[in-house]
Amino acid sequence: MRDKTPSFIHGISFQLAKIGIILAFVLSFIMSFIQTSFDYFEQQKELAKFIDQVIAVAKPPAARSVATLDEELSDEVVNGLLKYGFIYEVVIADEQGNILSQASVKRDPAATRWFTQKISQSIAEYGDVLVIPGYAEGTSGSIRFKVDMDQWLAPFYARAYSNMLFGVLRNMVLVLLLFFVFYFMLTKPLVKLSREINNINPDHPGVHRLTLLPPKRRDELAQLIVNSNHLLDIVELSLAKRRAVELALRKSEEHLRQIIDNLPVMIGARNIAGYYLFANKALADELGFTPEQMRNLHVRQLLKNSVFDIDTMLQNDYRVIRGNEELDVIEERFITATGRQLFLQTHIMPLAFYDEKVALIVSVDITDRKNAQAKMEFMAHHDSLTGLPNRLQLVERLEHELRRAERHGYFGAVLFIDLDQFKNINDSLGHPVGDRVLQEVATRLQNTVRDEDLVARLSGDEFVVVLTVLDQNIETAALRAGEISEKIRTVISQPCLYDNMELRVTCSVGVVVYPDKNNSVHELLRYADTAMYQVKEKGRDSIEFFNEEMADKVSRQLVMEGDLHRALDEYQFKLHYQPKIDVMTGFVVGAEALLRWEHPTKGTISPIDFIPVLETSGMIIDVGQWVLEESCKTLERWNEMGLWREGTRLSINISPRQFRRNAFVDDVVQTLNKHKIPANSLDMEITEGIVIQRVDEAITTMTVLSEYGISFSLDDFGTGYSSISYLKRLPVSTLKIDKGFVRDIIDDRNDRVLVETIITMGRLLDMELVAEGVEQTDQLKILQQFGCHYYQGYLSSPAVSIENFEEILMADAKKRAQDV
Repeated sequence: MRDKTPSFIHGISFQLAKIGIILAFVLSFIMSFIQTSFDYFEQQKELAKFIDQVIAVAKPPAARSVATLDEELSDEVVNGLLKYGFIYEVVIADEQGNILSQASVKRDPAATRWFTQKISQSIAEYGDVLVIPGYAEGTSGSIRFKVDMDQWLAPFYARAYSNMLFGVLRNMVLVLLLFFVFYFMLTKPLVKLSREINNINPDHPGVHRLTLLPPKRRDELAQLIVNSNHLLDIVELSLAKRRAVELALRKSEEHLRQIIDNLPVMIGARNIAGYYLFANKALADELGFTPEQMRNLHVRQLLKNSVFDIDTMLQNDYRVIRGNEELDVIEERFITATGRQLFLQTHIMPLAFYDEKVALIVSVDITDRKNAQAKMEFMAHHDSLTGLPNRLQLVERLEHELRRAERHGYFGAVLFIDLDQFKNINDSLGHPVGDRVLQEVATRLQNTVRDEDLVARLSGDEFVVVLTVLDQNIETAALRAGEISEKIRTVISQPCLYDNMELRVTCSVGVVVYPDKNNSVHELLRYADTAMYQVKEKGRDSIEFFNEEMADKVSRQLVMEGDLHRALDEYQFKLHYQPKIDVMTGFVVGAEALLRWEHPTKGTISPIDFIPVLETSGMIIDVGQWVLEESCKTLERWNEMGLWREGTRLSINISPRQFRRNAFVDDVVQTLNKHKIPANSLDMEITEGIVIQRVDEAITTMTVLSEYGISFSLDDFGTGYSSISYLKRLPVSTLKIDKGFVRDIIDDRNDRVLVETIITMGRLLDMELVAEGVEQTDQLKILQQFGCHYYQGYLSSPAVSIENFEEILMADAKKRAQDV
């Protein structure tokens, strides 16, 4: 409701005048009160003084009149006192109390009587004893009279009233003057200032200015107006800058929106309730909506037919918003509006979006990568030409089938199939025709066997068929395997039509039944391969089971296994040492410990013959541990003899089976704790076959052993297809260049390029390079040019006994001393 009170009542001048009147009246009252009080006390003093004078004048005649009993004199005294207007009753009495003379006058009415009674008393009574000089003491009378205090104080009241009235009038005039002064000096300018301020446009405050006061006024109000105008200029400038910033922000926002919409990533924002607050064009287009359609739509409504797990999506949003955490690399799967499967790699992070916290979703389309990964996964386990499982998957499946057959007590068979004289087709008609024949053979094999059987392509024209669950009787299982093998041979031998030509191929099939005598997968494949080669030797296009003659060969292997057990028990194994030589200086920088077997009757047996038997029999674990023990003992011996220099390393070869044992690390650590070998003096040489299938486990094992001062060398580097891909991940310090590359390095340009490439790559990776099989000076010179660090080979020394190697170390020490 609007206030209808006149505006001047709310003005500062009126308020100041009102306050001034109140203060003036209060001050006037206080000052008047003080002044009146002083006047009152003076009046009282005058009354006492006047009474004393009256008594002094009236007392002698009154005393004479009492002494002489002169009533006339007494009346004269009484009448004389009554002439004073404020004395209204007088009594003169003798000493006996007899009244000699008495008179009184009527008291006039007074309006101030009630007030007199408040501050004093209405009647005051005075008197004195009358003593006559010369008479005996005791002869006296008395005189008494009463005073009307209202009459006595009347002048006082008149003065007090005049003073108070004058004070009020004076203060009122002063307040009125102050009111006008305040109004013209303060209120009126302030009212004008207020009106001008109300007329200022908030959007353009600099258009209007406040009217300045006259130059002679330099008071606070004038300064206020000047400062206000200055403030308006500043505000106008600030608003102009703000408008410029807002315009720039709008343009920036528009540009940012265009950038976000054109980014190849999908960006959106969802609140904790699951509603989309924002989506860029890439996300909206992929899901078949527009950004406007997606805004304020719930995930369940928007993606009900698109996303596979909406609940998990909402839980992730809740974790991000409530827990203020980021979720990285979340893989999501969608179905687009066109029905295409879409894989997204999503990063979710908290974002303050206006007045609430939301989940910002940034997704990258990884569908092509997922498809490529799936294709690579398929290619890693399948043959690219025929689509059949490759050797890797064959080994995995066959290992699983072996365990299953043993557990359930049935027999199966492995068929090794090789196409006869397939090389003639490739040579005469070309590889495209040969590839077409291989694809046809693969199709025929798959159509011939059951769905639960496995058909794999090993390489070239070699195929393997694994027949599962043939029978629980081995003879029956073998019979059924023969029947299926004959059927396969017949089907493959049928003509294959290609470009109006009939192409005919036959096949040789080797068969082995499993499980039998705890044979491993590789043994089964070898047995089947051996049986297949028996077919080749007999004329091809036939079937052969793994027979007794083949078993005799296996028997000879078993005999060697027994000899190897005795060799380990009877200390027939020896370690020989081949020095590693610095390419530039010729000094010995280490050695490789090589296993040798001195059979008591057969003499020295080549490692090529007995190492594979150690591997297949599992004895390589015990022999490998013996090599480790002997190497540590040798290092202790050389260290005590002072032959082993700091930085020199002894390398030992580690087999795949030994390396992959769960107890391998513990065995090595226990051995190191038992022997006090020099620090960082033991090196382990491994091949890529150790790490190719279980890279992460290999890295863990190598990392743990590295903490105990063991270094690792990658042996025969360059002979496999996977070494380079894993090299950057393995904690390997040394690369050993296979002797196959070094052998022809002088004459074969390709070998020189390969060796130079390996050395360059190793040096860039801060690895040491060791070339094996160096036998000629020219080979060494080439290695020097390429920057190889060390070499091994007959050029310096073959592997020798410990005594001979100690002589080499002594000679090397003398050579070093001479060079110094």
